[in-house]
Order: sequence, then structure tokens, then C-alpha cells
Amino acid sequence: MPKHWKEDQVYLLKAIPAYRTSIAGKSLEEAKQITKAFAEDLHRNNLDLQHRSLQSIIERLPYLDNLLAGVFEPKNYAKKDQLLYHSKPRKNDDRKPNLCNTRHSYNGAIR
Repeated sequence: MPKHWKEDQVYLLKAIPAYRTSIAGKSLEEAKQITKAFAEDLHRNNLDLQHRSLQSIIERLPYLDNLLAGVFEPKNYAKKDQLLYHSKPRKNDDRKPNLCNTRHSYNGAIR
């Protein structure tokens, strides 16, 4: 069973502003490629994330981006994450979903 994101999530939270800047204005395909490259860089350069699979980081970045921006409803996120809901709004309070990851359960909100 995968390990829950706790202390190691702080590295992804700190990276969200740079991640958002890197995918801003890109097509979905470009944003997916950037997400993968961004995750690879985080994984490679952070010892505290190396126990995570690359895929878990690729999936977690868009999840956190949406959560912090207040996309969807709080109930669409894990209870342990709900206090982060809309805590780091995007520029102009943009709430357009980041669709780079459609594997998380919150994506039931977009189906």
C-alpha cells in the first residue's frame, strides 16, 4: 500500500508556484510533459522524495495545484487535505481545473 503524503508533501507545496508558472498558458499535452519533467526534477534533486515513485509525484502535483487553488468542492479532496483548500489561490483567483492528472478521486467532479 502506498505511503500517505505527510511530511514529504511540504516539498511539493513549496514547488507549486514554480509548477504553476511552468504550465501557465500551455496546452494540456504540453502541461502533461512539463508536469512529468517537473516531477522528475523534484524526485532527482530531493533526497526526501526519492522513496516516492515518480508516478506518485506526477499525480500529486496537479492534485495539489487544484486543491490549493480551490478547484472543485472541498468534499472532493481527502479529508486530511481539506484544510489546504484554496489556501494558495492562483493569479486572478483562476479556478480552471488542472487536468494533467485524471487518476485522483476528485476527478469524479469533472466526469
